[in-house]
Amino acid sequence: MQHNISLLAHIIDHTPIGIVVIGKDHCITYSNNFAIEIFNTSAENVLNAKIGEFFSELPGEGSIEEILALMFNSELMETNILVHPKSKKDVIVCKLNSFFISANEHYPDSLALIFRDITQETLINEQIEKKNLEMAKMNSELIRSNAELKKVSDLKSNFLSIASHELKTPLTSIKGYSDIIIDNMKEKIDSGVYRMIESISRAADRLHKVVNNILDVTRIEQKKLRLKPEMVDLGSISKDCLDELSQFSLKRGITFVCDFENNMPLFYGDKLRMQQVFTNLFSNALKYSPDGSVVIVSIHSSGTERFHIIVKDHGIGIDKNEQKNIFDPFYEVGNATKHSTDFSKFMGGGTGLGLSIVKGVIERHGGKIWVESEGVKENAYPGSEFHIILPLKSEISWDDDETKMHSFDNSTNPKEPDSIQNTELKPKILFIDSDREAVEIARMVLENAFETIVAETGETGLALAFQHRPSVILMDSYLPMMDGYRVCRILRTQEETRDIPIAFFSAGTQSDEIQKCFASGADDFIVKPFSARELVDKIWRLLMKKKEVDTFK
Repeated sequence: MQHNISLLAHIIDHTPIGIVVIGKDHCITYSNNFAIEIFNTSAENVLNAKIGEFFSELPGEGSIEEILALMFNSELMETNILVHPKSKKDVIVCKLNSFFISANEHYPDSLALIFRDITQETLINEQIEKKNLEMAKMNSELIRSNAELKKVSDLKSNFLSIASHELKTPLTSIKGYSDIIIDNMKEKIDSGVYRMIESISRAADRLHKVVNNILDVTRIEQKKLRLKPEMVDLGSISKDCLDELSQFSLKRGITFVCDFENNMPLFYGDKLRMQQVFTNLFSNALKYSPDGSVVIVSIHSSGTERFHIIVKDHGIGIDKNEQKNIFDPFYEVGNATKHSTDFSKFMGGGTGLGLSIVKGVIERHGGKIWVESEGVKENAYPGSEFHIILPLKSEISWDDDETKMHSFDNSTNPKEPDSIQNTELKPKILFIDSDREAVEIARMVLENAFETIVAETGETGLALAFQHRPSVILMDSYLPMMDGYRVCRILRTQEETRDIPIAFFSAGTQSDEIQKCFASGADDFIVKPFSARELVDKIWRLLMKKKEVDTFK
């Protein structure tokens, strides 16, 4: 028994927690060794000393006497205090716990005080609290910044939407009239004037391509690039692109060598977008290669779960410091204007959008692209290699609105519905569009096969739709007063007009605009500027769809 008591006393004396016992007069009657160490004094100086010599309250708390009084009455069991070691300037923050010891024949009523050093914990907690406040401030700033960025993004999208519409609207007139002259009036005008008209048409095509490239970059940045995937042959696509560029490569004596795997599997992807990828890469290889050089195009998939495409030129190369930037929008290599030697001429220049679009298209297909080059070397042509990895088993899906836009595109060329063939009754087309030039061009294209009616406002368009019950309605989304989306929704809610095929006839091609068109009830979307063939085909398809609907009624 005595042994156990001695062991317990030894444990208490050496436990790494301070323990003291005080009487009601607050004098210390017992202290373990750890408490004496914390007080930084001797046992003789601790025993019978007032606890207030070593303890004090935290700022803003009650006095140490008030705290001890509450503990004696068992009204307070735990608190934080400051301990003042002798001969030390620093104070120690301690967690203080207590329990009351009732008197017996040997001891009066006493209070056991148990305390441990939490200075480090307190400092850490203060630092954490400080960091939390900083993070809360940063989070608030991020929320504000995100709101500002969203506002800027919305303004940018709205600007691009309007800019696209405003640029494409005059392009529709330029391209439309020039194509009508080229297709129908060659024998009626001077050959020199005819060549000028052809140049105007080509310039309009180039400008249209620039506008579309800017819109593509915006879609990529907003992760809204839409795809129409199908099983395609990458080798055939690349060869078609090379054929289109052959006049430029032959003129400069540049040879494209194709190294394609035999019996290469098909790729599930968007054919038009992959054509865009190959055309951009091949065009760059032509621009930055010397006359008479060789460009190697390699496509392989053997023994892997991926396609590996390489386009290797023997041009001036790309500086190491610029290789990480060449896929950024509007970025052009710094030496683009120095592409000439005494025996080779280079073609530089461009918008700096091509590789950015290529990267966006490849990543949208689940792939990746990078460039390898030893850099630009004086009087040497180290060339560049563009590498593309695409998954062999792609799982990309159709985008709903894109599906609707192209739902008829894979069918055979439409024939005129039986009810229209061999009859003098022409289908009636209602244009609801304030763009007089675009409507006039469309009417000239359609005048032999269709009767056309025109309204320049949404209100007038609704009135004419109810009056004439047209076969097809083509409308712009940008209309004065009542916009095209609202007009379309109204037409879809009325018994007389709900089954009339409606196509938006617009230069606005931002993805959210297309979504709004279909959400309002449209059947298709015709992009300005348009080709005569595209316009006629779309209208016949809409008529065929209406005939199918009428058949099932």
